[in-house]
Amino acid sequence: MSFNDEGEVSDKRGFEEEEKPEPSWVAWCERNSHPIKRHLHREERCVTRWQKPGPMKKKEWKHFFQWALRNAMPKEPPIVEVPIPCAPKYLPCARETRKMEMEALVEKMEKLSKPLERKSTPKYHSEKPFYPYSPIIVWGKPAHHDKGRPFPPPFIPCFFSNNELEDDFWASFRFKVRPAALKARPSPRILSLSKPHVKPPNPPHCPIPKKTPEPLEVPPPKRKKFTPRGWKLHQIRLIYLSKPVSRPEFEYFYM
Repeated sequence: MSFNDEGEVSDKRGFEEEEKPEPSWVAWCERNSHPIKRHLHREERCVTRWQKPGPMKKKEWKHFFQWALRNAMPKEPPIVEVPIPCAPKYLPCARETRKMEMEALVEKMEKLSKPLERKSTPKYHSEKPFYPYSPIIVWGKPAHHDKGRPFPPPFIPCFFSNNELEDDFWASFRFKVRPAALKARPSPRILSLSKPHVKPPNPPHCPIPKKTPEPLEVPPPKRKKFTPRGWKLHQIRLIYLSKPVSRPEFEYFYM
């Protein structure tokens, strides 16, 4: 800002800014910032004679009623009859309707109206198969039913003409082995059962001394005074009373 000789303020910067041309976007903003005015062309409404303002005359009402009866009702489509083709005689549609007499029809209706008879069948008895070979292999489990045993016996001739033929027969005879037996693995229980049962000699080779029972295992005498439990309690009391009396307090103070 600078002052003239007359004391007026001269603003050179303001003149310079006014002389600058406006940018191009200012004109674009002024042109596009206003709302768009759309001029819609409205067609003139052609009013029918039923939409005329004011009441209709009696003649016009009659004409409208006749028009409504003719044009306002729904149209029914025309029924077109489709001709049925001639069906062959073996089809059910070509068969003639069965004609029954009235008495037969009544009997059939009565028969169908009654409930069906209850079917009575004899009581079913289940037969459990019998397996002659049923070993108990594992204790506490059911027996193992072997269906393949006993095996059918081999064929043996009734008699032999001489001893040589009999010896040759038994020398060449072989028993059949089941395929399952070749793959089987014996359990420890089966192995223990296969061994002979060893029993001690009876009578023993030397006399066995009698076992001396303990005090509480002595059987009660044959009398009715004590029960087995009472006799055991009596033995416990005798053992307690047979022990020496211990008086630790007396020994501590007076001995």
